[in-house]
Amino acid sequence: MAKLEATEYKTFEKIKQTDKNGLEFWFARDLSIVLQYIQWRNFQKVIDRAMFACKKRRNPFIWQ
Repeated sequence: MAKLEATEYKTFEKIKQTDKNGLEFWFARDLSIVLQYIQWRNFQKVIDRAMFACKKRRNPFIWQ
């Protein structure tokens, strides 16, 4: 694993959440900061496109 990749991995691991069943997830607001989105509304567009892609491919997702 390259140095940059290891750092990125640790960053995502630091903000990772785990539910009572062991399912891993990340809060969108935490991700927006890690991915350096300054304004939430700009990241919201990314979330909307990802949700659309999941629906189109019938991949389950949970929006909370």
